Amino acid sequence: MKALVTGASGFVGRHLTAALRDAGWRVLTAARHGPADLQGDLLRIPLRGVSADVVFHLAAFADPKQSHEDPSLTYADNAELTARLLAETRAGRYVLASTCQVYAPSEAPCSETSPVAPRNPYAASKLCAEALGLASGKEVVVLRPYNHTGPGQSDKYVCPRIARQIARAEAGLGPPVLEVGALEPRRDFFDVRDMVRAYRLAAERAPAGEIYNVATGRAIPIAEVLRLLLAESRVRLRVSPRRGEADLVSGDTAKFRAATGWRPEIPLRKTLLDLLDHERKLAGLGRRTT
Repeated sequence: MKALVTGASGFVGRHLTAALRDAGWRVLTAARHGPADLQGDLLRIPLRGVSADVVFHLAAFADPKQSHEDPSLTYADNAELTARLLAETRAGRYVLASTCQVYAPSEAPCSETSPVAPRNPYAASKLCAEALGLASGKEVVVLRPYNHTGPGQSDKYVCPRIARQIARAEAGLGPPVLEVGALEPRRDFFDVRDMVRAYRLAAERAPAGEIYNVATGRAIPIAEVLRLLLAESRVRLRVSPRRGEADLVSGDTAKFRAATGWRPEIPLRKTLLDLLDHERKLAGLGRRTT
């Protein structure tokens, strides 16, 4: 099997590319930055004649907060790029990465039939990209992932932000204080390696023309992530949190599970320990011994 992975230099793209190659796939990579077979702005570089059995389209403008500052660029990088990729490349199947942020706020895990109400240009552009994909006449599968994390994720996100501060404090590179956001919000966390497995199963088993949530259905408060990581700290740390609402972001993944058999397999504690080990390595420290 031959795959094209867009956004191959990104957090999930790196994990997906490695996993596909380990499984014997031939992988063509595309990325704006970093080494790639197709390097540059995918809105401008030549794509006609590019073909694969499966296109995994992960490339995106992926910063919800920053999307308010440049909604036009957000739309171009997410919706226009998706349309161009579908029009100019040839593939037996396209797996499109969307986002759980398309859903309206909910007090229960969202299913694929839950109301959508994007609250930022990023989510709106992703919802548009979904519609363009499903209307393209191509064999398209849309995934709406929830909060996946793991080694290599940017510290713009809460789990690596906490882990990086712990590792830097242990190495004497930062203060013994954790600056964290609100601890009350409940989020549906799982491992990036389980997310990668979901992309492969979407390519191999999921009926096309459908949208699927990828989640655990079990949200935990940010305070629990903090507790699990603090329990592994080698130094005493003071926590400086901000107040926030105990809102819920969680997904019902029954549809995807029925279609593919996917379930998250990696316990959150292992995910967080692997993430902390990665941050310790960046800080010049050794791995944990237990």
